Amino acid sequence: MTRPSPYVRRQWLGREIRRLRDEHGISAEPLARAVGFPRQQLSALENGRVGPDIDMVSAICDYLAVGVNRRTAIMDAAADGWARGWWMADAQRMGVRQATYADLESGARTITEYALALIPGLLQTAAFADARLRSEPARHAETFDPAAAVAARTQRQQLLLAPDGPQYEVVLDEIAIRRRAAESHIVAEQLRHIINVCATHPTVTVRVLPIDVPMKGHSAYRSAYSIYRYRHTPSSLAVAVDTLTNDVIYTDSDEIQPYLSLHSRLKAASLAPDLSIQLLRAAAQDMSPIEGAPA
Repeated sequence: MTRPSPYVRRQWLGREIRRLRDEHGISAEPLARAVGFPRQQLSALENGRVGPDIDMVSAICDYLAVGVNRRTAIMDAAADGWARGWWMADAQRMGVRQATYADLESGARTITEYALALIPGLLQTAAFADARLRSEPARHAETFDPAAAVAARTQRQQLLLAPDGPQYEVVLDEIAIRRRAAESHIVAEQLRHIINVCATHPTVTVRVLPIDVPMKGHSAYRSAYSIYRYRHTPSSLAVAVDTLTNDVIYTDSDEIQPYLSLHSRLKAASLAPDLSIQLLRAAAQDMSPIEGAPA
């Protein structure tokens, strides 16, 4: 997870190019003409959806006489935007949405999540992931391969738990624990897996948000989300919001701030980590008792 996220780097680059235009009081059309590239190509660069044209970025820096340090940062971001992570080669089989999350996780210093109805992918066991991925085949493209998707989830978890992995913290809604999203023994083993990960990896923290907890301002949390902070560009953040059909990704600070505020309230209302582990252990025992284990 140490390589910068290509998606986030492209988004940062696009904002930086727009910022340069604003600083110099030049609109997109005349800048594109001045550097000899089509207006549509400049628009694609600023939108950050595709790999940036390195020659165009360099020409923009030359034309606007960008200083050495700033130019270096811009050109580094342009190069990072072309990087092909491990998820690219198998994106269609593992699922494009999961590939997007793998991209966002790359280079993260911290990952903070709120899981509303399901155990988050970064903590899923292979059995739980397989049960979930096979539960709604109509949602997946014809190229989707559940086995490849499960393998990708496993790799993401291995990267998370590696010695150089990010700090990971999740607020796990009690709904995600109580709902039987797979057969009882699979869910019970999933909960025990989370307990074991927390016990063996100090970089992982799980807090349970009880169903009946009073929320400050009666905050209405509508969907799961993930917040990423990055090593290479500490000021860069991203938020991915999980929806039924697509994931909405924000990288602008004005769009990210409401999620930071919401998460601080959810975290404050959650159980402490040790009490959360106790709840997880009791829930697992209720679903699939282990002889001799405390209830």
